Amino acid sequence: MEKIPRRQQAYNYIQERILSGDLPGGSQISELAMAKEIGMSRMPIREAIRQLEVEGLVRQVPRFGTIVHSLDRSEMAELYEVREALESHAAESVAEYLSNEDKQILLLLCQKLMEIARELKASGEKTFSPKQLQSFLAADMGFHMIILRASGNRRMIKIVSDLRVLSRIFTAKREPHNLKIVASVYRFHRRILRALRKADGEAARHWMKEHIRESRRLALESFDRRQAMGEARNAIPLALPQDLLEEINRIEANEL
Repeated sequence: MEKIPRRQQAYNYIQERILSGDLPGGSQISELAMAKEIGMSRMPIREAIRQLEVEGLVRQVPRFGTIVHSLDRSEMAELYEVREALESHAAESVAEYLSNEDKQILLLLCQKLMEIARELKASGEKTFSPKQLQSFLAADMGFHMIILRASGNRRMIKIVSDLRVLSRIFTAKREPHNLKIVASVYRFHRRILRALRKADGEAARHWMKEHIRESRRLALESFDRRQAMGEARNAIPLALPQDLLEEINRIEANEL
């Protein structure tokens, strides 16, 4: 088995800690401390940080050093616009040839959303627990990634991956989700899947675009509320499940 270069090991480790929420936006990354933590010299750490800076996950701040980047409102809006353009195109392009296997997976992911909603309703709680949010995240993000991957357009998939359009949005701090939000996501996913089953590319494009626009509206409203309150106390980081982190890395390595 080929040994992974130290720079790549460092990159994978730091990236995972950022995307898992262990290093939230605004956190400082010390090369020395990270080198001791991983058990390697500072050089591969420095190289990994440079790569993460190019990708926009960290930034260099004078007198503070390396800081995990926090999305501002305009960046968040821009990323949703990129998602809208690329994912609506992907939904339309796969409509006529999406495999039965992928359609079945999309159906199972829709059903998973309903299971999560029923679990919340049965619990009597108004909002999801962190564990339930993890399950919701996996089903929601997985649905989008199946369609993107089915497009077969490596450049488009790479753009989404490079920009962290999905991961950076989904791991941004959010207010806890409730039944209303999950029901909305479920309805849009069902409409998209229905269009794909009918090989109706125009309808698939339409519903994907409307879905992402609604997600953008909710995300920006949440952002504005948190800013007005000086960051809501109940906002929590949504960490990406490990299997989705691995899938993103496979996409970036062109191992589709």
